[in-house]
Amino acid sequence: MSVKHLYLVAVVAVLGCAASASQSPSPQRGNLLTGEEISLAHADITTAYDAIARLRPNWLAAHGVTSNPANGGGTRFAVVFVDGQPYGDLTSLRAIPAYHIGDIRYYDVTEAGARFGIRGGSSGAIEIRTSTP
Repeated sequence: MSVKHLYLVAVVAVLGCAASASQSPSPQRGNLLTGEEISLAHADITTAYDAIARLRPNWLAAHGVTSNPANGGGTRFAVVFVDGQPYGDLTSLRAIPAYHIGDIRYYDVTEAGARFGIRGGSSGAIEIRTSTP
């Protein structure tokens, strides 16, 4: 094989790799769910709970403390904040219509403590920033 053919093969290989890399979708951020992403997956999403259950189900799983909350321990599930204010537990997400969501962010226990202080819970937090429909 001549040097010219080898050069041509190398150029084609580089261009082929560059084209496939530019066409790949951008990776999802694990701790952020945008209103745009929710609207693109519109099929059966009517509430914030539905959106998280379908697009980020690991946020609804038990994390953190396993002690009895009656004895001063925390909950195993994330607490919910809306626009920076305490809102409730995970079931309260069912009361928030999906079309009101600007974005949803998940904070692990360390991030939740830094962001919300003691109100951040012992198992993380889910914060919803609303938007006007």
